[in-house]
Amino acid sequence: MSDPRDVQAPSTVEAIRMASASVLGTSTGLGYSIGSAIGAGSMLEQHSASVSMNIVPLVFTIRDTLMSSEGLEILSIEWDLDRTPGSDVLPDQLVVAGGSEGGVGSHVCVLSWEKGVVDPFKINEYMKAVSKKISDVESAVINNELNYELEGISVITKFTDRLNSVLFVDMLDRRFQGSWDSLQVKPDHVDVDLVAKLEVVDDFTLLPPGMKIRGRKSLEFKLPNEPDDRLVAHFKHRVLTPSAIEALTKVVPETGQSLLNEINYYAYAVEESELVGGVVKALIEFLGKSEVSLSEIETLRPRIGEFVKILGDSINALEHIVEEHLSSGKTLTIEDHKSSLTSGVSTNSDVSSGTKNNLAICIIDGIMNSVSREFRGAREIRAWELKGTMRYVIAYAKRVLQYFSKELNQYLVTNAAKKAFFTALQEFKKETLQEDIGPTDLTLFDLFYAEIQAQLNAAFSKEAFKGTKYEDFKQLMDLVTRQLIESFKKIDIWNLIGFENVAEIAKREIAIKYAVPDSEDLTEHGEALMKLLNEFQDLVSDIIPDVADTLLSKPLIRRIIDKMLTEQASLVEELEAAVEGAGERADEWKKEAIEWVESFKTTLDDSMTKSESLLKLLNSIHEIVGETVTPSAMVNRAKLEADQREQEYQAEIQEWERTCHIIEQENVAIREHNVKREKLLDQKTQQFENQMREYELALNDYMAQMERYRAIQDAESITHGETDQTLAPPPMEPTKPLPIDAELHEIRTQYPVKEEKSIPPKPEPDPSLKYYVELRDLLQSKLDHLKEREKDMATTFGKRVLRLQAEGIGAAAMIGLDLGDEFIEYLMGSKVRGLGKSLPRITRMYLRDPKVDDLLYLVTFERRADELTVSVGNTFLR
Repeated sequence: MSDPRDVQAPSTVEAIRMASASVLGTSTGLGYSIGSAIGAGSMLEQHSASVSMNIVPLVFTIRDTLMSSEGLEILSIEWDLDRTPGSDVLPDQLVVAGGSEGGVGSHVCVLSWEKGVVDPFKINEYMKAVSKKISDVESAVINNELNYELEGISVITKFTDRLNSVLFVDMLDRRFQGSWDSLQVKPDHVDVDLVAKLEVVDDFTLLPPGMKIRGRKSLEFKLPNEPDDRLVAHFKHRVLTPSAIEALTKVVPETGQSLLNEINYYAYAVEESELVGGVVKALIEFLGKSEVSLSEIETLRPRIGEFVKILGDSINALEHIVEEHLSSGKTLTIEDHKSSLTSGVSTNSDVSSGTKNNLAICIIDGIMNSVSREFRGAREIRAWELKGTMRYVIAYAKRVLQYFSKELNQYLVTNAAKKAFFTALQEFKKETLQEDIGPTDLTLFDLFYAEIQAQLNAAFSKEAFKGTKYEDFKQLMDLVTRQLIESFKKIDIWNLIGFENVAEIAKREIAIKYAVPDSEDLTEHGEALMKLLNEFQDLVSDIIPDVADTLLSKPLIRRIIDKMLTEQASLVEELEAAVEGAGERADEWKKEAIEWVESFKTTLDDSMTKSESLLKLLNSIHEIVGETVTPSAMVNRAKLEADQREQEYQAEIQEWERTCHIIEQENVAIREHNVKREKLLDQKTQQFENQMREYELALNDYMAQMERYRAIQDAESITHGETDQTLAPPPMEPTKPLPIDAELHEIRTQYPVKEEKSIPPKPEPDPSLKYYVELRDLLQSKLDHLKEREKDMATTFGKRVLRLQAEGIGAAAMIGLDLGDEFIEYLMGSKVRGLGKSLPRITRMYLRDPKVDDLLYLVTFERRADELTVSVGNTFLR
């Protein structure tokens, strides 16, 4: 049971409690997360586990990133809280501090009503003590062989609640406030080695509002003015990795809003929320309607004023009834106390009937609900014991009375203006989407539309944060329109478009082009393209960040530095060896890492010192990371991959053509040789055939001559009886040509037949080439189309923004304003949940290296206009 509230204490004491909170989170030795929350209203404590467990991942994200990438622990993070002008007491500072002991890590998220109440080093020491105590409790649980999950966690949780309660009370007592002997680490005490400049805006699209990092303007790594050997040793302790720098320059500044949002959701008094719900219900019954139109607002103002007067009269009358009951001395059960109060209302003519009676009963319900929570399990209670609780609820009823009328009026004005704008904006969307709109235009429209919606919400939230009140919704619309026009001028669509947007457009195109008829599946070609596109997205989201963090990881850099100092090792060679020995890394990872090392190698020269080479490595990798994640860069990457494969294939074709040319030249000589052989054979054969023809003719002629000769010889013989010795000699027989075979054999031997060399088959391209080329062309065309259509879409939206106010006012007649749940939620945001009026601005962060005593890191944040300068330094060289 909580302590009864001391109504005699000054109201500022309760206000300070409402403006303070302590949310403790612990990771036990066995890895279980346990938490506790207290302060900032009764609901926070009631939902202690939910709040603390929602905050754990926010803190652990930063903690784990810094520990895994840099080996550093969070000592503290501090945000100053800007606030809506007003008399409410609100926290001035948000602090996260952590500490580890005995295998248990703990952190606390503290809201303090005044800056300086929580000194980072004092709260850090306390968190170490908390971790030690929880570690001891956990050890006792284990040593006593309790079932850890069924009993042990419950025991540890109870101790955690006690420790957090003590921490909260100690904070209220200023036990953690800095003093003259407190440890001081200021910017003058560290050497700054990293300065990042970022574009920042106050994001009023969120509640509570917060800082939003739009992008990084510059990142500068520095070398302090020290000898080279000390600077090289200093690199072992610098913040190096992109993931750590992203955490320090973006995640940490924006996490303040996330932490405040989790606390704000339950940072209110349940008594006030119950009263608000009851009063709103009574208002609806009094007016006889739960929704009003814009045209009815003016006619309802007198009735609303009458209701508020009735509410005041009811509270005053009920206060007298409550005081009489408290002084009655009765000892009753809770139900009987409620009956007694209800009886007092029914007999009091001021509140015995009508709306006053409804309101009085509503407040009594709130009082008795609070009593039930305060005295849970009690049988009979004396009336005077309820004094604190009953007066506390009456005080909240008076608070609701104070703001109810003004907030209702502001709700009607604000909601009317907001709904008018959004009705016109939705009509614009409806008109646009009815047209035949392509994937590119649809993406651009969605981005512009979402941004305009966000800017509209931001404009209304910004006015609410300022605390400005408006009587006329048209006046508010006019102001919001001017702000929206100015905001629209500053919209850079390329700050909104990421590679994932270009990829999404490409995916839609692939899905349309390669869809299997009557199915949601894709063709084999479409599946291959989609797989390749997903690989590119993985490259952006997973491979590139991991390569950067690996090459700049503390263990690797420290090992390389040790070898550089002791063995005069080469930085590039050590990096190459690290990539080659990178374990079970994917081929894509190794390919990417090798390209980075090769790129870094080209930036070095022999005149550089070791520290300058390390600094160049830092700059080289961070430049690559910064340049490879934009849409244009990724499209260029796809083009490079496709071009490389095309070039490799063209090189294969050129080599094939060169080989073919050489073979063809050799075949020409072979053909000439074979032709000459055939020609010689033909010539010899022709010559022989000619000789044979001549021989045959001569032989025929010879045979004819011989016949004539024999005829003459025979005639002479007959005539003279004997041959005449004076007869001419017989003709000479022609000589037969010699056989040709030997000569042909000689030619064939001298000119043997040669076989022509065969031409190798033409190389086929790698099957993936066509997919790379098609993806390159697809992404480039979509990016070009985006750039082309972006201007047209910006013009379309720009014209529509100018018309929104007029169209909104025109639609106002159709607008209905809910007086039920929407109004209650508005009151919860504007009054009941007080932290919604705070805007966290990051100011300072301390880190430490658990392996090096007295080594501290200071991260400072300085905001000027829309620029945030983040400086990181440490005490190593001091």
